[in-house]
Amino acid sequence: MNKYVGMMIVGSCLFLNACVSSASSSENPLQQPPDETVTVLFSDSSTLQNESSYYDALLEVQRIYSSDSADTPFFMIVDASERDLIRYFNIEQFPTMLVLTGDTENLRMEGIFSKDEILAHLIQIYQLQGDVSYSFHSSLS
Repeated sequence: MNKYVGMMIVGSCLFLNACVSSASSSENPLQQPPDETVTVLFSDSSTLQNESSYYDALLEVQRIYSSDSADTPFFMIVDASERDLIRYFNIEQFPTMLVLTGDTENLRMEGIFSKDEILAHLIQIYQLQGDVSYSFHSSLS
């Protein structure tokens, strides 16, 4: 009987170890070059009505910087179903926008903001290229 209990414990441990996600690694899953700045919007399709100001601001930044294609900011949209990225970047609410240069977080905006607020911070970040860090949490969430 003890033999079976021991086998069940060992089997359970092996099974649980196989379920560990690769997201627990300390390596950035986006794998962008260390000197490249990227804006990542974490989006949830069930809250799209709260995200329109982010999309409008991102489009406006692209329009502003489109005259010089070499300096046009790079944007990514990550869906809430991307659980590994959500865990790695410790995303707790949607929408959340991060501006990253390599592993450095230059800006974090969580919650609902106006297009003008988002746009002002994005323009400032892309002009300063990560010299200053910001963190914003909306009081509306």
